[in-house]
Amino acid sequence: MTPPEMHTAIPVLLSLDIPATVGFYTSTLGFTCRYHEEGFAILQRDAIELHFTGCPEQHLVDWSSCRVGVTGIDELYAEYAQRGILHPNSKLHDTHYGTREFGIVDPQGVLITFYERRPNTD
Repeated sequence: MTPPEMHTAIPVLLSLDIPATVGFYTSTLGFTCRYHEEGFAILQRDAIELHFTGCPEQHLVDWSSCRVGVTGIDELYAEYAQRGILHPNSKLHDTHYGTREFGIVDPQGVLITFYERRPNTD
């Protein structure tokens, strides 16, 4: 018998303003809107899918975040640097736990950290 294997996780993030979130992720981050209704949206770029649900409370939105694994972290960083959307406290850096990463905070206050696993250097 083959043990179960998990393949994908889809975060549900919070947004104060779904139309503004859709606009930012499509025009600035390069996502496509797969679905949008009042209070909910599905956004996708390549194999990554993010769901957003409306939330009227800023303090809850500020705690909303996710990590997105990518290939080509340096190129993505350069793409987003040109657009002026990098978080000043999360510039591109290597971590002690084996990733290269950077973060952005969207206009609603959601933190998105983009990371790429580094090859084992031991």
